[in-house]
Order: sequence, then structure tokens, then C-alpha cells
Amino acid sequence: MRRSLRCFVGMGSLALVACSGSTEPVAVPPVLRIGPDTALLLDEMMTPAVTARDERGAMVPASSIGWTSSDPAVASVDATGRVTAKALGSAVITATMDTVIAHESIIVAPQFLRIATGETHACGITGRGELFCWGMSQRGAIAAAPALQDCAAQFGTGITCSTTPVRSTNLRPADITVGAMHSCSLEGDGTAYCWGANFYGQVGTGSSLDAPTPTPVAGGHKFLQLVAGRMHTCGITTSHDAYCWGWDHAGQLGTGDVSSERCEFFGDDPCSRTPRLVVGGHQWVQLDATDRATCGITTSEEVYCWGLDVGGSDGLYCQMADNLAGCTRTPILESGTRSFRVTHIGDVHRCEQSNGGEVECWGANYFGAFGNGTTSYSATPVPAAGGAAYSTFVSGRSSACGLSSDGRAQCWGRGVEGQVGNGSAANALSPVDVSGGYRFSALVSSANSDFVCGFTTAGRAYCWGWGVYGQLGNGDFAISTVPALVRLVQP
Repeated sequence: MRRSLRCFVGMGSLALVACSGSTEPVAVPPVLRIGPDTALLLDEMMTPAVTARDERGAMVPASSIGWTSSDPAVASVDATGRVTAKALGSAVITATMDTVIAHESIIVAPQFLRIATGETHACGITGRGELFCWGMSQRGAIAAAPALQDCAAQFGTGITCSTTPVRSTNLRPADITVGAMHSCSLEGDGTAYCWGANFYGQVGTGSSLDAPTPTPVAGGHKFLQLVAGRMHTCGITTSHDAYCWGWDHAGQLGTGDVSSERCEFFGDDPCSRTPRLVVGGHQWVQLDATDRATCGITTSEEVYCWGLDVGGSDGLYCQMADNLAGCTRTPILESGTRSFRVTHIGDVHRCEQSNGGEVECWGANYFGAFGNGTTSYSATPVPAAGGAAYSTFVSGRSSACGLSSDGRAQCWGRGVEGQVGNGSAANALSPVDVSGGYRFSALVSSANSDFVCGFTTAGRAYCWGWGVYGQLGNGDFAISTVPALVRLVQP
């Protein structure tokens, strides 16, 4: 007598296939189900719960199910149905019992699509769109993640942290930026959320109270880009206007005047707890920010900067003992006859990249941040990195890195904390190759950071440099002079 089966498998799409050749009526057509199609991150494993019952409700051994993959190099499957994401791409997992067959499509996504680096923490968006953060969570910088460690032994009472990525919020943002002790995310509809330290209004909620959870930025603006300085934040709206909020002691908000609000932390300083329009009537496509300055690229491919040491002084309130060239609250056009596609700035150096890929820098050249073989200051842009052209480049606090067209990374500048990435804790006055032979699709750093992260073309993320707060995400409280794997997917 022929046995009919009903089998439920908890993973992917649904397939119903009746047993062929049976001459007997079947009360319940035999089915094999695999739950919704699944996106896995590279290196993830998924073990489905399998239940098989016959027409009388009796259990059928799971060993009766056969498993295959259309592409084991992308997603393999073992005899128990456990799927392992091996490489970026897609594969179809097939489950078979007798003549009943079901399929599930598996998409293997990169571990991270975006990463933002701050001073003592970092955040990233996974290939599934989830938001993870790691490092120190002082004043709620990585939000109210439930898996945080008590890091009193490392940093003092009441400080939490994580040396590996933890799910920070339920947001599924399109982009992320990170300051010294605050973070901001950008939703797909242009809504900005910020959280963490807010003593200078850098979260932009209209209050000076810290925000332990993501809170919408006041004003109802829709943004295309967000960028965080150490204690201020700026964004480009969908109409290409720029708004900034937070600390304004050197004019880094670019509002043309001294912000009338006062916030107390280091002192009684000007600030804005809500976004203020950057003056000048320019239309913007990209911004970058540091502790006391902001720079941007306009739709005309020109570079403007405002704040401290950007080439001018407006004579307004600027209480800085290390005031090298004054401060200005109005964007100043930087010299240069070429068109530029991006600007990245460090703590005291500013850089711009031409449409041809060459990099120019100006300001203080501490530790060789220009990569031109010297440590000489320049008030005007000079060729950087030996005149090399890069597909992209980024600046850290006192260093910089470039990415060649074939994915090779080079770094230069301060290397004492390992941020040059060549296995040495020494400064590099000229570009040096990053160790490991990796091919990267992108690099990230910021003027708040003494570490660098990169996405390999294989789909993993690596960070190197200063990691004593766990901000490399590799499970350690230490610097790394070579790329260290960000441990999003635990072994």
C-alpha cells in the first residue's frame, strides 16, 4: 500500500507537488514546505527546523529528506539541511522527500554595506539592512543595545561597550554617521535620527539631554547625506541645502553669525540644538566635518570650508588658543582651478580629490598626513600622496588612505596606533601598502578616527588602527597594525 506524506520544513518558498502514480485517494495531499526565501550574510549558517508526518500524523525521520544546492560554492547544505553562506551570489536549496520537492532561493549578501567610524565607536549597516554598532557606548553612543558588556575594568564605572558588533536599534537605515559620542542614521525616506551625547545639541532634538535611543532630528528636513564632526552634525537636504547643528565655538555650523544659544560642557560656548541653514546660497553634493571645521563640495564641483583654520577670519566669537588662521562662519572658497568630486578632512589637515583622482591637501601636515614625503605646513592646496591618482580616498584624524582601481589600499600619515595598516607602528610620510593582500571595494575613516575600515570584494569588513575601546570590532581591546576581521558573524 502506498504511503502519502505531509512534511513541513522551516525555511523558504512554498512548493506543492502531488505524488504521482498513486491509485488511492489521498485525504491530505502530500506537501513539502520551505519557508520564505532567505537572505544570509556571508559566513552565516542557518539550520532549519524539520518536521515530517505521514497521513496518520506519525513522525517521519528527518533523514528521509534529501538536500541539495544549485551552487555549493555560494551556499552549501549538509544532510541535516543546515545552510552555510560561502560566497556572494545566489543559490537554490532543494529539499526532496519521495516525489515531493520544494525549493528556496538563498541570497548571500555582504556582511556590511556601510560603516561609519567615530572616536571610540563605529556603526555599520549589514547586507540585510540591520544596524549594528561596537566600541564604547559612553552616554548612549551605540544606543540601548541589550548585549553590551560592563567595561568598568577598562574605562571606569558605568561605562558599557562591545568589542564585537551588536544590534543597536531596530532601524534599517540607508546611511550612518558617527561622531565622538553620538551617532546619526538616515532612513530611506530622508528622515534623520540621532542618539547619544547631546551636551552641545549635536543630536539635534532641540534639547541638551542625551538621547539613549534614536530620536528624529528637529525641523522635519529630508536629507540626502549626514556627516558628524566631533560634537556637531551637518546634512544635505533633498533640495541640496546644507544644515548644521551642535557645537559652534569656531563657526563650524557655517551660519554666518554666532549661534545665540549657549551650551555648557567645556565652557559656555555657542551652539544650536536644532538644524541651522549654512549661508551663502550654495547647493551641496557632499560634506565632511572635523572637530572645529566643515568642508563641502558644491554642485559646481567647488570646495568650500568654514570654521577653524580654513583660510580666513571673520572677527566674530572664536575662543581658541590654537587659532592658527582665525575662524569663519561663512563658507570660504578654497583655491584651485580644477573641479573636485569629494573632500575629506582630518583634525588639522584638509584634502580634496579632483575628478582625475589626484589628491591635494593643505593645513597642518603633522605626521606626514599629506603623504608628500614632508611634514611641512601649507596654507594652500599642494599635491598629496606623491601625485598618485586613486579611485577613492579617505582621511582619518592625522592620516589618510587611498584605494586603487584594482582594490589595493595604501595609507600614509600617523601610524603609531596602527592606522597605516602595514604591520608597523610608525608614521609614513609617503603611501605604503596595507598588509594582507586584500582587495577592497571601499574604505572608511573620519576626522574623529584613528582607525580605518574597509570592505573587501569578497564581502567581509576589516578594520585597523586604534582599537583600545573595542572600536575595531574584532573582539579585542588593542590596536591592530594590520587589517583585523570585524566579527559580525560569530564562529
